[in-house]
Amino acid sequence: MIIERNMNGDKSLKKNIGFQTAYQVLITCLPLITSPYLSRVLGASQLGVYSFVSSVMSYFSLFAMLGTVNHGTRSIAACGDDKKKRSEVFWNIYLMQVGTALICTVCYVGYVLLFVEDNQLIAAIQTIHVASCVLNINWLFFGVEDFKRTVTRNAVIRIASVALILTLVKKPEDLWLYTLIMVCGELLGQLVMWGYVHKYVGRAPVSFNKITKNLKPSIMLFIPLLAMSIYHVMDKTMLGAMSNFTQSGYYYNADKVVNVTVGVISGISTVMLPRMTALISSGKKKESDDLFRLSLEGTAIVGIAMAFGIAAIANEFEPIFFGPGYEECILLTIVLAPVLIIKSFSFTARYQYLIPHHKENSYTISVLVGAVVNLAANTLLIPSYGAMGAVWGTLCAELSACLWQYLSVRKAIALRKTMINCIAYFIFGLLMLGSVRLVSLLKLNLYLKVVIEVLTGAIVYLLSCEVYWNLSENSIRQVLFDSFISRLKEKKSS
Repeated sequence: MIIERNMNGDKSLKKNIGFQTAYQVLITCLPLITSPYLSRVLGASQLGVYSFVSSVMSYFSLFAMLGTVNHGTRSIAACGDDKKKRSEVFWNIYLMQVGTALICTVCYVGYVLLFVEDNQLIAAIQTIHVASCVLNINWLFFGVEDFKRTVTRNAVIRIASVALILTLVKKPEDLWLYTLIMVCGELLGQLVMWGYVHKYVGRAPVSFNKITKNLKPSIMLFIPLLAMSIYHVMDKTMLGAMSNFTQSGYYYNADKVVNVTVGVISGISTVMLPRMTALISSGKKKESDDLFRLSLEGTAIVGIAMAFGIAAIANEFEPIFFGPGYEECILLTIVLAPVLIIKSFSFTARYQYLIPHHKENSYTISVLVGAVVNLAANTLLIPSYGAMGAVWGTLCAELSACLWQYLSVRKAIALRKTMINCIAYFIFGLLMLGSVRLVSLLKLNLYLKVVIEVLTGAIVYLLSCEVYWNLSENSIRQVLFDSFISRLKEKKSS
Protein backbone atom coordinates (compact mmCIF):
# COMPACT_ATOMS: atom_id res chain seq x y z
CA MET A 1 0.00 0.00 0.00
CA ILE A 2 2.83 2.40 0.87
CA ILE A 3 4.56 1.62 -2.44
CA GLU A 4 1.30 2.14 -4.28
CA ARG A 5 0.80 5.48 -2.57
CA ASN A 6 4.27 6.63 -3.54
CA MET A 7 3.64 5.83 -7.19
CA ASN A 8 0.01 6.74 -7.53
CA GLY A 9 -0.68 8.67 -4.34
CA ASP A 10 -1.80 11.92 -5.96
CA LYS A 11 -4.01 10.04 -8.41
CA SER A 12 -5.77 7.96 -5.74
CA LEU A 13 -6.12 10.94 -3.40
CA LYS A 14 -7.78 13.00 -6.11
CA LYS A 15 -10.13 10.12 -6.88
CA ASN A 16 -11.06 9.68 -3.23
CA ILE A 17 -11.70 13.39 -2.77
CA GLY A 18 -13.72 13.29 -6.00
CA PHE A 19 -15.87 10.41 -4.74
CA GLN A 20 -16.39 12.06 -1.37
CA THR A 21 -17.21 15.43 -2.94
CA ALA A 22 -19.71 13.89 -5.36
CA TYR A 23 -21.35 12.03 -2.48
CA GLN A 24 -21.51 15.14 -0.30
CA VAL A 25 -23.10 17.09 -3.17
CA LEU A 26 -25.69 14.31 -3.39
CA ILE A 27 -26.53 14.32 0.32
CA THR A 28 -26.63 18.11 0.19
CA CYS A 29 -29.25 17.96 -2.55
CA LEU A 30 -31.42 15.20 -1.04
CA PRO A 31 -32.50 17.24 2.01
CA LEU A 32 -33.62 19.93 -0.42
CA ILE A 33 -36.29 17.38 -1.30
CA THR A 34 -37.06 15.79 2.07
CA SER A 35 -36.81 18.76 4.47
CA PRO A 36 -39.54 20.91 2.88
CA TYR A 37 -41.73 17.82 2.57
CA LEU A 38 -41.24 16.69 6.18
CA SER A 39 -41.66 20.22 7.53
CA ARG A 40 -45.10 20.37 5.96
CA VAL A 41 -46.17 16.75 6.53
CA LEU A 42 -44.86 16.16 10.06
CA GLY A 43 -44.76 19.72 11.41
CA ALA A 44 -42.34 21.46 13.78
CA SER A 45 -43.56 19.65 16.89
CA GLN A 46 -43.12 16.14 15.45
CA LEU A 47 -39.73 17.06 14.04
CA GLY A 48 -38.86 18.27 17.52
CA VAL A 49 -39.87 14.88 18.94
CA TYR A 50 -37.67 13.10 16.40
CA SER A 51 -34.80 15.47 17.11
CA PHE A 52 -35.04 14.94 20.88
CA VAL A 53 -35.41 11.14 20.76
CA SER A 54 -32.60 10.80 18.19
CA SER A 55 -30.30 12.96 20.28
CA VAL A 56 -30.72 10.63 23.27
CA MET A 57 -30.21 7.54 21.10
CA SER A 58 -27.04 9.03 19.64
CA TYR A 59 -25.35 8.94 23.05
CA PHE A 60 -25.80 5.17 23.20
CA SER A 61 -24.50 4.84 19.63
CA LEU A 62 -21.55 7.02 20.52
CA PHE A 63 -20.64 4.78 23.46
CA ALA A 64 -21.26 1.69 21.30
CA MET A 65 -18.60 2.77 18.79
CA LEU A 66 -16.34 4.27 21.45
CA GLY A 67 -13.46 5.85 19.47
CA THR A 68 -13.27 2.94 17.03
CA VAL A 69 -13.76 4.88 13.79
CA ASN A 70 -10.78 7.19 14.28
CA HIS A 71 -8.61 4.61 16.08
CA GLY A 72 -9.46 1.92 13.50
CA THR A 73 -8.86 4.18 10.50
CA ARG A 74 -5.50 5.30 11.86
CA SER A 75 -4.43 1.77 12.83
CA ILE A 76 -5.42 0.22 9.48
CA ALA A 77 -3.69 3.01 7.54
CA ALA A 78 -0.49 2.46 9.55
CA CYS A 79 -0.40 -1.23 8.41
CA GLY A 80 0.40 -0.19 4.85
CA ASP A 81 0.33 -3.09 2.37
CA ASP A 82 0.86 -5.81 5.00
CA LYS A 83 -2.39 -7.81 4.77
CA LYS A 84 -1.38 -10.18 7.56
CA LYS A 85 -0.77 -7.33 9.97
CA ARG A 86 -3.92 -5.54 8.78
CA SER A 87 -6.02 -8.65 9.38
CA GLU A 88 -4.75 -9.04 12.91
CA VAL A 89 -5.32 -5.36 13.69
CA PHE A 90 -8.81 -5.46 12.19
CA TRP A 91 -10.14 -8.49 14.04
CA ASN A 92 -8.79 -7.44 17.42
CA ILE A 93 -10.26 -3.94 17.09
CA TYR A 94 -13.53 -5.25 15.70
CA LEU A 95 -14.08 -7.75 18.53
CA MET A 96 -13.60 -4.92 21.01
CA GLN A 97 -16.24 -2.97 19.09
CA VAL A 98 -18.67 -5.91 19.18
CA GLY A 99 -18.38 -6.04 22.95
CA THR A 100 -19.02 -2.32 23.50
CA ALA A 101 -21.84 -2.23 20.93
CA LEU A 102 -23.71 -5.19 22.45
CA ILE A 103 -23.44 -3.74 25.95
CA CYS A 104 -24.78 -0.38 24.78
CA THR A 105 -27.64 -1.99 22.85
CA VAL A 106 -28.76 -3.84 25.99
CA CYS A 107 -28.47 -0.61 28.00
CA TYR A 108 -30.56 1.30 25.46
CA VAL A 109 -33.31 -1.34 25.54
CA GLY A 110 -33.32 -1.02 29.32
CA TYR A 111 -33.55 2.76 29.05
CA VAL A 112 -36.54 2.56 26.71
CA LEU A 113 -38.40 0.03 28.88
CA LEU A 114 -37.71 1.65 32.24
CA PHE A 115 -37.47 5.39 31.67
CA VAL A 116 -39.27 6.37 28.45
CA GLU A 117 -42.97 7.17 28.85
CA ASP A 118 -43.72 9.62 26.05
CA ASN A 119 -42.89 8.69 22.45
CA GLN A 120 -41.86 5.19 23.50
CA LEU A 121 -42.52 3.69 20.05
CA ILE A 122 -40.16 6.18 18.36
CA ALA A 123 -37.50 5.48 20.98
CA ALA A 124 -37.97 1.69 20.62
CA ILE A 125 -37.52 1.84 16.84
CA GLN A 126 -34.22 3.65 17.38
CA THR A 127 -32.91 0.44 18.97
CA ILE A 128 -32.16 -0.75 15.44
CA HIS A 129 -29.76 2.15 14.96
CA VAL A 130 -27.84 1.34 18.16
CA ALA A 131 -27.72 -2.38 17.28
CA SER A 132 -26.34 -1.61 13.79
CA CYS A 133 -23.14 -0.38 15.47
CA VAL A 134 -22.21 -4.05 15.93
CA LEU A 135 -21.78 -4.29 12.15
CA ASN A 136 -20.15 -0.91 11.46
CA ILE A 137 -16.77 -1.46 9.75
CA ASN A 138 -16.52 1.73 7.70
CA TRP A 139 -13.20 2.41 9.41
CA LEU A 140 -11.61 -0.57 7.60
CA PHE A 141 -12.42 0.92 4.20
CA PHE A 142 -11.38 4.40 5.30
CA GLY A 143 -8.05 2.98 6.49
CA VAL A 144 -7.25 1.33 3.14
CA GLU A 145 -8.54 4.42 1.32
CA ASP A 146 -11.31 2.55 -0.46
CA PHE A 147 -13.88 5.33 -0.41
CA LYS A 148 -15.60 4.26 -3.62
CA ARG A 149 -17.44 1.39 -1.92
CA THR A 150 -18.65 3.36 1.09
CA VAL A 151 -19.70 6.30 -1.06
CA THR A 152 -21.58 4.11 -3.57
CA ARG A 153 -23.35 2.19 -0.80
CA ASN A 154 -24.38 5.32 1.05
CA ALA A 155 -25.58 7.04 -2.10
CA VAL A 156 -27.85 4.15 -3.15
CA ILE A 157 -29.32 3.72 0.34
CA ARG A 158 -29.95 7.45 0.82
CA ILE A 159 -31.73 7.73 -2.54
CA ALA A 160 -33.87 4.69 -1.69
CA SER A 161 -34.68 6.17 1.74
CA VAL A 162 -35.80 9.44 0.15
CA ALA A 163 -38.08 7.54 -2.24
CA LEU A 164 -39.64 5.60 0.66
CA ILE A 165 -40.15 8.77 2.72
CA LEU A 166 -41.91 10.57 -0.13
CA THR A 167 -44.04 7.50 -0.86
CA LEU A 168 -45.03 6.36 2.63
CA VAL A 169 -44.83 9.31 5.06
CA LYS A 170 -48.05 11.27 4.60
CA LYS A 171 -49.17 12.72 7.97
CA PRO A 172 -47.85 13.66 11.45
CA GLU A 173 -48.86 10.22 12.77
CA ASP A 174 -46.34 8.66 10.34
CA LEU A 175 -43.39 9.79 12.45
CA TRP A 176 -42.79 6.15 13.46
CA LEU A 177 -42.59 5.18 9.79
CA TYR A 178 -40.10 7.94 9.03
CA THR A 179 -37.98 6.78 11.97
CA LEU A 180 -38.14 3.15 10.79
CA ILE A 181 -37.02 4.08 7.28
CA MET A 182 -34.05 6.03 8.63
CA VAL A 183 -32.78 3.34 11.02
CA CYS A 184 -33.32 0.45 8.59
CA GLY A 185 -31.27 2.33 5.99
CA GLU A 186 -28.46 2.57 8.53
CA LEU A 187 -28.64 -1.16 9.30
CA LEU A 188 -28.72 -2.17 5.62
CA GLY A 189 -25.74 0.04 4.89
CA GLN A 190 -23.63 -1.70 7.51
CA LEU A 191 -24.65 -5.17 6.30
CA VAL A 192 -23.70 -4.49 2.69
CA MET A 193 -20.08 -3.63 3.52
CA TRP A 194 -19.40 -7.08 4.93
CA GLY A 195 -19.51 -8.49 1.41
CA TYR A 196 -16.16 -6.79 0.65
CA VAL A 197 -14.23 -7.54 3.85
CA HIS A 198 -12.41 -10.57 2.38
CA LYS A 199 -10.64 -8.33 -0.12
CA TYR A 200 -8.66 -6.59 2.61
CA VAL A 201 -8.49 -8.97 5.58
CA GLY A 202 -8.23 -12.69 6.14
CA ARG A 203 -8.09 -14.93 9.15
CA ALA A 204 -5.83 -13.78 11.96
CA PRO A 205 -5.07 -14.71 15.56
CA VAL A 206 -6.93 -12.82 18.26
CA SER A 207 -6.43 -12.71 21.98
CA PHE A 208 -8.11 -11.10 24.95
CA ASN A 209 -4.98 -9.08 25.70
CA LYS A 210 -4.77 -7.71 22.15
CA ILE A 211 -8.48 -6.89 22.15
CA THR A 212 -8.31 -5.02 25.45
CA LYS A 213 -5.08 -3.31 24.35
CA ASN A 214 -7.20 -1.31 21.89
CA LEU A 215 -9.39 0.05 24.67
CA LYS A 216 -6.98 2.74 25.81
CA PRO A 217 -6.40 4.42 22.40
CA SER A 218 -10.09 4.07 21.59
CA ILE A 219 -11.10 5.68 24.87
CA MET A 220 -8.55 8.47 24.34
CA LEU A 221 -10.23 9.25 21.01
CA PHE A 222 -13.69 8.66 22.46
CA ILE A 223 -13.38 11.29 25.20
CA PRO A 224 -13.23 14.19 22.73
CA LEU A 225 -16.03 12.61 20.67
CA LEU A 226 -18.18 12.48 23.79
CA ALA A 227 -17.34 16.05 24.63
CA MET A 228 -18.13 17.16 21.06
CA SER A 229 -21.52 15.49 21.30
CA ILE A 230 -22.37 17.95 24.05
CA TYR A 231 -22.33 20.82 21.59
CA HIS A 232 -23.53 18.81 18.59
CA VAL A 233 -26.32 16.81 20.20
CA MET A 234 -26.84 18.28 23.66
CA ASP A 235 -28.34 21.42 22.10
CA LYS A 236 -31.32 19.40 20.90
CA THR A 237 -31.56 17.45 24.16
CA MET A 238 -31.46 20.61 26.30
CA LEU A 239 -33.96 22.39 24.08
CA GLY A 240 -36.41 19.52 24.47
CA ALA A 241 -35.89 19.50 28.24
CA MET A 242 -35.54 23.23 29.01
CA SER A 243 -37.73 24.82 26.32
CA ASN A 244 -40.30 23.00 24.15
CA PHE A 245 -40.50 20.70 21.16
CA THR A 246 -41.47 23.57 18.82
CA GLN A 247 -38.25 25.45 19.63
CA SER A 248 -36.39 22.17 19.23
CA GLY A 249 -38.01 21.76 15.81
CA TYR A 250 -36.94 25.27 14.75
CA TYR A 251 -33.37 24.58 15.81
CA TYR A 252 -33.45 21.17 14.12
CA ASN A 253 -34.39 22.79 10.79
CA ALA A 254 -31.87 25.65 11.03
CA ASP A 255 -29.15 23.22 12.05
CA LYS A 256 -30.05 20.96 9.13
CA VAL A 257 -29.82 23.80 6.58
CA VAL A 258 -26.39 24.82 7.82
CA ASN A 259 -24.90 21.41 8.54
CA VAL A 260 -26.22 19.67 5.44
CA THR A 261 -23.27 21.28 3.63
CA VAL A 262 -20.70 20.58 6.34
CA GLY A 263 -20.35 17.07 4.92
CA VAL A 264 -18.26 18.47 2.07
CA ILE A 265 -15.72 19.73 4.61
CA SER A 266 -15.79 16.61 6.76
CA GLY A 267 -15.60 14.46 3.63
CA ILE A 268 -12.27 16.02 2.66
CA SER A 269 -10.90 15.39 6.16
CA THR A 270 -12.16 11.79 6.10
CA VAL A 271 -10.16 11.17 2.94
CA MET A 272 -7.09 12.99 4.25
CA LEU A 273 -6.84 11.19 7.63
CA PRO A 274 -5.45 7.87 6.33
CA ARG A 275 -3.22 9.67 3.81
CA MET A 276 -1.72 11.94 6.48
CA THR A 277 -1.25 8.94 8.78
CA ALA A 278 0.62 7.06 6.04
CA LEU A 279 2.90 10.04 5.28
CA ILE A 280 3.70 10.58 8.95
CA SER A 281 4.32 6.86 9.49
CA SER A 282 6.78 6.99 6.58
CA GLY A 283 8.62 9.98 8.11
CA LYS A 284 7.63 12.40 5.32
CA LYS A 285 7.10 15.48 7.50
CA LYS A 286 7.63 18.14 4.82
CA GLU A 287 5.19 16.43 2.47
CA SER A 288 2.56 16.06 5.21
CA ASP A 289 3.00 19.71 6.29
CA ASP A 290 2.63 20.97 2.71
CA LEU A 291 -0.46 18.81 2.24
CA PHE A 292 -1.93 20.14 5.49
CA ARG A 293 -1.50 23.77 4.41
CA LEU A 294 -3.00 23.05 0.99
CA SER A 295 -5.95 21.22 2.51
CA LEU A 296 -6.54 23.98 5.07
CA GLU A 297 -6.77 26.61 2.35
CA GLY A 298 -9.01 24.40 0.22
CA THR A 299 -11.49 23.67 3.01
CA ALA A 300 -11.49 27.35 4.01
CA ILE A 301 -12.47 28.33 0.45
CA VAL A 302 -15.41 25.93 0.60
CA GLY A 303 -16.43 26.73 4.19
CA ILE A 304 -16.41 30.50 3.69
CA ALA A 305 -18.36 30.22 0.43
CA MET A 306 -21.02 28.03 2.03
CA ALA A 307 -21.34 30.16 5.18
CA PHE A 308 -21.79 33.48 3.40
CA GLY A 309 -23.91 31.88 0.67
CA ILE A 310 -26.39 30.35 3.12
CA ALA A 311 -26.64 33.58 5.13
CA ALA A 312 -27.12 35.61 1.95
CA ILE A 313 -30.12 33.68 0.60
CA ALA A 314 -31.76 32.56 3.87
CA ASN A 315 -34.40 35.32 3.89
CA GLU A 316 -35.82 34.28 0.52
CA PHE A 317 -34.92 30.60 0.49
CA GLU A 318 -36.35 29.37 3.80
CA PRO A 319 -39.98 30.45 3.25
CA ILE A 320 -39.86 28.33 0.08
CA PHE A 321 -37.94 25.51 1.74
CA PHE A 322 -39.93 25.07 4.96
CA GLY A 323 -43.22 26.78 4.18
CA PRO A 324 -45.33 28.99 6.48
CA GLY A 325 -44.82 28.77 10.23
CA TYR A 326 -41.03 28.52 10.13
CA GLU A 327 -40.15 32.21 9.85
CA GLU A 328 -38.13 32.00 13.06
CA CYS A 329 -35.69 29.67 11.29
CA ILE A 330 -34.43 32.49 9.04
CA LEU A 331 -32.56 34.42 11.72
CA LEU A 332 -31.43 31.18 13.38
CA THR A 333 -29.85 30.05 10.11
CA ILE A 334 -28.11 33.38 9.47
CA VAL A 335 -26.59 33.49 12.95
CA LEU A 336 -25.56 29.81 12.82
CA ALA A 337 -23.98 29.98 9.33
CA PRO A 338 -20.49 31.11 10.52
CA VAL A 339 -20.10 27.72 12.20
CA LEU A 340 -19.19 26.39 8.73
CA ILE A 341 -16.11 28.62 8.62
CA ILE A 342 -15.07 27.54 12.11
CA LYS A 343 -15.57 23.87 11.26
CA SER A 344 -13.50 24.15 8.08
CA PHE A 345 -10.54 25.04 10.29
CA SER A 346 -11.26 22.68 13.17
CA PHE A 347 -11.89 19.61 10.97
CA THR A 348 -8.58 20.17 9.20
CA ALA A 349 -6.65 20.56 12.45
CA ARG A 350 -8.35 17.59 14.08
CA TYR A 351 -8.25 14.97 11.34
CA GLN A 352 -5.18 16.04 9.41
CA TYR A 353 -2.81 16.93 12.23
CA LEU A 354 -3.86 16.05 15.79
CA ILE A 355 -5.13 12.49 15.19
CA PRO A 356 -2.45 11.40 12.65
CA HIS A 357 0.25 12.75 14.99
CA HIS A 358 -1.29 10.97 18.01
CA LYS A 359 -1.94 14.31 19.73
CA GLU A 360 -4.94 12.93 21.61
CA ASN A 361 -4.30 15.11 24.65
CA SER A 362 -4.49 18.37 22.69
CA TYR A 363 -7.52 17.08 20.81
CA THR A 364 -9.26 16.03 24.02
CA ILE A 365 -8.57 19.29 25.87
CA SER A 366 -9.85 21.37 22.94
CA VAL A 367 -13.21 19.66 22.76
CA LEU A 368 -13.58 19.56 26.54
CA VAL A 369 -13.10 23.33 26.52
CA GLY A 370 -15.79 23.58 23.82
CA ALA A 371 -18.12 21.27 25.74
CA VAL A 372 -17.83 23.27 28.96
CA VAL A 373 -18.41 26.54 27.08
CA ASN A 374 -21.43 25.08 25.28
CA LEU A 375 -22.98 23.59 28.41
CA ALA A 376 -22.58 26.87 30.30
CA ALA A 377 -23.94 28.97 27.41
CA ASN A 378 -26.92 26.65 26.85
CA THR A 379 -27.79 26.64 30.54
CA LEU A 380 -27.77 30.44 30.64
CA LEU A 381 -29.40 31.18 27.28
CA ILE A 382 -31.87 28.42 26.37
CA PRO A 383 -34.43 29.11 29.16
CA SER A 384 -34.78 32.74 28.00
CA TYR A 385 -34.01 32.59 24.28
CA GLY A 386 -34.90 29.04 23.26
CA ALA A 387 -33.44 28.00 19.90
CA MET A 388 -31.44 31.22 19.52
CA GLY A 389 -29.75 30.50 22.85
CA ALA A 390 -28.71 27.08 21.53
CA VAL A 391 -27.33 28.71 18.36
CA TRP A 392 -25.11 31.09 20.33
CA GLY A 393 -24.00 28.23 22.55
CA THR A 394 -22.93 26.25 19.49
CA LEU A 395 -20.97 29.16 18.01
CA CYS A 396 -19.13 29.84 21.26
CA ALA A 397 -18.31 26.16 21.70
CA GLU A 398 -17.02 25.59 18.16
CA LEU A 399 -14.90 28.73 18.23
CA SER A 400 -13.28 27.99 21.60
CA ALA A 401 -12.44 24.39 20.58
CA CYS A 402 -11.03 25.52 17.23
CA LEU A 403 -8.78 28.17 18.79
CA TRP A 404 -7.38 25.66 21.27
CA GLN A 405 -6.58 23.17 18.50
CA TYR A 406 -4.61 25.75 16.54
CA LEU A 407 -2.50 26.56 19.58
CA SER A 408 -1.08 23.06 19.08
CA VAL A 409 -0.86 23.16 15.29
CA ARG A 410 0.87 26.55 14.95
CA LYS A 411 3.82 25.33 17.07
CA ALA A 412 4.63 22.65 14.50
CA ILE A 413 3.55 24.09 11.14
CA ALA A 414 4.05 27.62 9.78
CA LEU A 415 0.59 28.85 8.77
CA ARG A 416 1.04 32.61 8.37
CA LYS A 417 0.76 32.70 4.56
CA THR A 418 -2.18 30.29 4.56
CA MET A 419 -4.06 32.40 7.13
CA ILE A 420 -3.48 35.55 5.07
CA ASN A 421 -4.99 33.77 2.07
CA CYS A 422 -7.99 32.79 4.20
CA ILE A 423 -8.55 36.44 5.18
CA ALA A 424 -8.78 37.25 1.48
CA TYR A 425 -11.48 34.60 0.99
CA PHE A 426 -13.39 36.04 3.95
CA ILE A 427 -13.43 39.43 2.19
CA PHE A 428 -14.69 37.73 -0.98
CA GLY A 429 -17.46 36.18 1.10
CA LEU A 430 -18.51 39.62 2.30
CA LEU A 431 -18.57 40.86 -1.30
CA MET A 432 -20.76 37.90 -2.24
CA LEU A 433 -23.13 38.62 0.66
CA GLY A 434 -23.46 42.28 -0.32
CA SER A 435 -24.10 41.51 -3.99
CA VAL A 436 -26.79 38.95 -3.16
CA ARG A 437 -28.59 41.33 -0.81
CA LEU A 438 -28.62 43.94 -3.58
CA VAL A 439 -30.30 41.40 -5.86
CA SER A 440 -32.88 40.74 -3.14
CA LEU A 441 -34.14 44.32 -3.58
CA LEU A 442 -35.41 43.47 -7.07
CA LYS A 443 -39.15 42.95 -7.39
CA LEU A 444 -39.22 39.45 -8.84
CA ASN A 445 -40.99 36.15 -8.35
CA LEU A 446 -39.59 34.61 -5.15
CA TYR A 447 -38.42 31.41 -6.86
CA LEU A 448 -36.73 33.32 -9.68
CA LYS A 449 -35.13 35.68 -7.18
CA VAL A 450 -33.52 32.81 -5.27
CA VAL A 451 -32.07 31.38 -8.51
CA ILE A 452 -30.62 34.76 -9.48
CA GLU A 453 -29.24 35.24 -5.96
CA VAL A 454 -27.44 31.89 -6.06
CA LEU A 455 -25.95 32.57 -9.50
CA THR A 456 -24.90 36.09 -8.55
CA GLY A 457 -23.24 34.93 -5.34
CA ALA A 458 -21.37 32.12 -7.08
CA ILE A 459 -20.13 34.38 -9.89
CA VAL A 460 -18.95 37.15 -7.53
CA TYR A 461 -17.12 34.73 -5.22
CA LEU A 462 -15.46 32.72 -7.99
CA LEU A 463 -14.41 35.81 -9.95
CA SER A 464 -12.94 37.35 -6.78
CA CYS A 465 -10.98 34.16 -6.14
CA GLU A 466 -9.81 34.02 -9.76
CA VAL A 467 -8.47 37.59 -9.66
CA TYR A 468 -6.71 36.89 -6.37
CA TRP A 469 -5.22 33.61 -7.62
CA ASN A 470 -3.90 35.28 -10.76
CA LEU A 471 -2.12 37.90 -8.63
CA SER A 472 -0.70 35.33 -6.19
CA GLU A 473 2.32 33.07 -6.48
CA ASN A 474 2.05 29.33 -5.82
CA SER A 475 -1.72 29.67 -5.59
CA ILE A 476 -4.11 26.82 -4.91
CA ARG A 477 -5.73 27.55 -8.26
CA GLN A 478 -2.96 25.72 -10.12
CA VAL A 479 -3.35 22.67 -7.91
CA LEU A 480 -7.11 22.60 -8.47
CA PHE A 481 -6.64 23.15 -12.20
CA ASP A 482 -4.08 20.33 -12.48
CA SER A 483 -6.41 18.01 -10.58
CA PHE A 484 -9.28 18.80 -12.94
CA ILE A 485 -7.16 18.32 -16.06
CA SER A 486 -5.79 15.00 -14.80
CA ARG A 487 -9.32 13.75 -14.17
CA LEU A 488 -10.31 14.68 -17.74
CA LYS A 489 -7.29 12.82 -19.13
CA GLU A 490 -8.17 9.74 -17.07
CA LYS A 491 -11.71 9.73 -18.49
CA LYS A 492 -10.45 10.12 -22.08
CA SER A 493 -7.89 7.34 -21.69
CA SER A 494 -10.52 5.00 -20.21
